[in-house]
Amino acid sequence: MFTFDIENLIQVSPNQIICGDFNAYHINWGCASTNHRGATLMNFINSAGLEILAPSTPTRFGTNSASTIDLAIVREFLYPINGKTKTNWNKFRNHINLAENLNNLVINSPNDLNLLVEKFETQIIDAKIAASNPVPNSQAYIDPMIRELNNERNFVRKMFQRPRNPALKTKLNQLNKRINKLNDKIEDDNYLDTLINVNTEDGTFWNFSRSFKRKKNNIPTLKGPASIAQTNSEKANCLADSLENQFKLNDIQHTETEAIVGNSVNCFLNTTPNHFNNFPPTSNDELINCIKKLKKNKAPGYDGINNKIILNLPHASITTLKIITDNIMKFGYFPTRWKTATIIPILKPGKDPTDPVSYRPISLLPSISKIAEHILLSRLNDYLEENNILIPEQFGFRKKISTTHQLLRVTEYIQEGLSSKQKTGAVFLDIQKAFDESLAGWLNSQTH
Repeated sequence: MFTFDIENLIQVSPNQIICGDFNAYHINWGCASTNHRGATLMNFINSAGLEILAPSTPTRFGTNSASTIDLAIVREFLYPINGKTKTNWNKFRNHINLAENLNNLVINSPNDLNLLVEKFETQIIDAKIAASNPVPNSQAYIDPMIRELNNERNFVRKMFQRPRNPALKTKLNQLNKRINKLNDKIEDDNYLDTLINVNTEDGTFWNFSRSFKRKKNNIPTLKGPASIAQTNSEKANCLADSLENQFKLNDIQHTETEAIVGNSVNCFLNTTPNHFNNFPPTSNDELINCIKKLKKNKAPGYDGINNKIILNLPHASITTLKIITDNIMKFGYFPTRWKTATIIPILKPGKDPTDPVSYRPISLLPSISKIAEHILLSRLNDYLEENNILIPEQFGFRKKISTTHQLLRVTEYIQEGLSSKQKTGAVFLDIQKAFDESLAGWLNSQTH
């Protein structure tokens, strides 16, 4: 019996859709009568907890009648629908203002700081949900001529289903051709009109070209060290294992080097707390100026709090963020939740897409954490400059200094050598994953 095949298919995965021509007639899905296959299929559907999805119009037109035999069978599962929502930002701010006052919480330890961050994020997310409503899908515009032809075609099709007159069938085919031809013409005209109005001054050119540049490639089957990764879960685990292996610390096994590094780290740890305490506290105005510079189209982290939400935070939330930032500097501790990122694997150009090593990870950190990072960075940069800690040869990640200045420095060395009739040598190093395998683990330990 064909129901055995269906039963075997639904065992493959809990969530799936089975479509096809089942040649099963039943009055429940719009057929004029019920045959044996239709009754058998209906009984199987009811006993297996499945559901039949049938179109509203017949799928087979016979000589004397029309019937619906092309069906879809689905398991009764809920799938999240990501529709568009519109947020009332005044309601959003009021919801936060009426919620628990987080600014009165006492922070005595890093654990208290973690708890405050968790409550802060939850408060923002709850307010966003409460102030958002789904936006109904707008009806697509249909040309009046197309609408008129569609109505005429539907009428002719309905008339044809009764007597099966060949003349009506010819008329129906003619109408379908006219509709398709007119649809193509309207689509071409709209596209041409869009091209004519595109220019670089108002940004329409870049919006238009972005759709051609955007490439969304699914990750193919990956070749793991022990097995082939086919499902999304297997691919994720395969990439995670690959990244973990890449980010393992180097085993230097050099006693003198280890002693030098150990002494430097201990010296830093013994003096760091005083440095943090000397950092000036932040202010609401400083945070607001930092928030105003955020770009709305940046992707959020795992918490879903994007920059648009942050730009609409009330004054009370800005004060909470100030308290969090000040306590980060007080304890020398960065919240655990703000060090958790969503990893997006990006294929490196020209690399084998089936090799997990060919993907570089892009980390999407919580957007709020980046504000605290900005404040900390400004304090650290000021401290480094005021105490003249960085060597003059350090050009990277410094204000008003770039690789152009470094190139100028190299050029000056060469010119000095030429003027003194001496040769100038240079050694350029590009150590693969040097930062990932040496400093990353140590930095992570210093930020708890």
